[in-house]
Amino acid sequence: MTHELWRIEKLVPGGAGMARRADGSVGFAPGALPGDRIAVERLTQKKSYAEAREFRVLEPSAERVAPGCPNFERCGGCDWLHLAYDAQLRHKASLLAEALHRTGGFREHPEIRVVPSPRQSGYRSRIRLHIDDQGRFGFFAAASHRLVELEHCPAALPELNHAFTEFARIAREFPKLLAAFEQAELRASPLAPNFALRLVPRGDLQRASVAAEQLLTALRSVFSLSIAGISGDFAQRFPLSTTLSLEVPADAFVQVNWEVNLLLVQALGDGARTRGVRRFLDLYAGAGNFTLALAAAGLSGVSVEGHPSAARAARRSLEAYGFSKVEVHAADVRTALGALDPRAEPFDLAVLDPPRAGAAEILASLVALSPRTIAYCSCDPVTLSRDLQRLTKRGYVLEALSAFDMFPGTHHLEALAWLSRAPLRA
Repeated sequence: MTHELWRIEKLVPGGAGMARRADGSVGFAPGALPGDRIAVERLTQKKSYAEAREFRVLEPSAERVAPGCPNFERCGGCDWLHLAYDAQLRHKASLLAEALHRTGGFREHPEIRVVPSPRQSGYRSRIRLHIDDQGRFGFFAAASHRLVELEHCPAALPELNHAFTEFARIAREFPKLLAAFEQAELRASPLAPNFALRLVPRGDLQRASVAAEQLLTALRSVFSLSIAGISGDFAQRFPLSTTLSLEVPADAFVQVNWEVNLLLVQALGDGARTRGVRRFLDLYAGAGNFTLALAAAGLSGVSVEGHPSAARAARRSLEAYGFSKVEVHAADVRTALGALDPRAEPFDLAVLDPPRAGAAEILASLVALSPRTIAYCSCDPVTLSRDLQRLTKRGYVLEALSAFDMFPGTHHLEALAWLSRAPLRA
């Protein structure tokens, strides 16, 4: 039954298509593209908008393409695979611009340059699988916890798909034992150890490990294995350059698209160099993705990371390469900022790479240190825009903004914003 006919006008943060309804209110249709004319067959009415839960495409957008994945309709991982790649890049710039306008209140902003991914598919170096209580595994369907059982992912690196196949082969032999775990994260690196697997137990940690020993023995024949909360004191290495590699512990964060990450790290280094940076402060520094590159460029500084194993890895890497001019503070960012002396040697550059929730709670403390330049890296246009607004109200000017297509085939992006301290008025 058709309730309404919509013409999709644009894509909005979150990736859905937006239409203006006959009564003037807005409707959102996940999966619809600008230019689509759709027949809404199931509608959910909210207080100020409606959402199309089911629809048919009557007239397709000129930007529609074949998704290139047999599981596109079932799996919730890649919501823009049916959107032409050049259109993906254009719409990602528009999403960021709209967030700056609506959330950040920016009437004007620098031109947004979008850096494409060298690979539009086969780019992911890690995937996270969900495991149910029957030992079945796969990804979640869109906007649900319904399991989609898969043993291959076109978004994954070929090497990672090989590891995925091996994981599936072993998991099928021991489904009851696999049910002792609720998540499995697979990672692939060109450096040894090539394949890593981290399992998250369901319920009692120690009992899960003991009961599943036969499964774990089989998995160790393929993977460097870590079990959350129990074991797995190992790290993978990922190449940052021909002479530099990043050590990432099994429980620490690493970007999913390593080729784009290298472009992002290069952009940060280039920006620091052109701005004459000599001393930096790297906040939410992880295992040292940016810290190592800045240290290799001869800069001094302070790296702050609250995750203990990531901070230890950063410290080991700095020591291994002889980068003695950089300190690692293993502490919560808010606590570490409060301990820094504003009267000490100033920072030319502060780098922020916070989690999706942003950095609102530490901005006042950061501004008190008065860094000359701020580089803010974010995976969420809305929280980035909110924080940029707060920084501009505290005396900083947004001078450059780039988007990096870390996640082709999805609405997600990674952004890098550069801000400079406004000169004091005479």
